Amino acid sequence: MAAPLELSCWGGGWGLPSVHSESLVVMAYAKFSGAPLKVNVIDNTWRGSRGDVPILTTEDNVVSQPAKILNFLRKQKYNADYELSAKQGADTLAYIALLEEKLLPAVLHTFWVESDNYFTVTKPWFASQIPFPLSLILPGRIYCLRKLSR
Repeated sequence: MAAPLELSCWGGGWGLPSVHSESLVVMAYAKFSGAPLKVNVIDNTWRGSRGDVPILTTEDNVVSQPAKILNFLRKQKYNADYELSAKQGADTLAYIALLEEKLLPAVLHTFWVESDNYFTVTKPWFASQIPFPLSLILPGRIYCLRKLSR
């Protein structure tokens, strides 16, 4: 029997299992590849062993960052691309690049940079998920970092 796989990630909202895009990437890949994940919701990332999410934990390993987690799953024989032809694999990589380069920046902008959306949707949701007094500080820090990176 394979070692249990435990994924720690941000919780969900708006009908999604997680509002964190990187956590969603890992969850979707695990679902497509048949990896048996147990999802642990953490709503303040320093509760994780490395301070970032998503985090995949097994009996012997702790892996963070989506690319490293997906590579780890592939090494454990959970591969969603196993039955794809070379052309289908290339198409998959092209779609991934398109999503990462075009859609992800738009989503991040909508959530964190667009002021109206940030103050009416993003900040209240994150503040409701993070314990007091950090709920007063952290959403604003993320917002400021996104504004500066524009």
